[in-house]
Amino acid sequence: MWNRACPLCFRKVPRTLAASRSDELSCPSCHAELELSRPSRVVNAGVGVAAAFLAASAVASHGLSGAWALAPVAAVFAFGTASALALVFLADLVVRPKAALDFPHTHK
Repeated sequence: MWNRACPLCFRKVPRTLAASRSDELSCPSCHAELELSRPSRVVNAGVGVAAAFLAASAVASHGLSGAWALAPVAAVFAFGTASALALVFLADLVVRPKAALDFPHTHK
């Protein structure tokens, strides 16, 4: 788990490619359509939320004037930075499932 390898050909996908194109990712070797696994997405979101909470509480605890405005800004930046770094180091790739067909409608 979390090895950034294509599940079909087992070739490593570069970290930058996995981080920058996590939704429209294809294997550089076999060109299979890939995406991040559900556990990777959950861990990345959890790391981001924890970092956002810590950043907001750190700004609020210092008693700065205008902390009510700085705390959400710090939380947004901390969430983005921490979740991106977690994605770079903890990305696990799976084959993207085929899109489900729309419900068949009768055309007149």
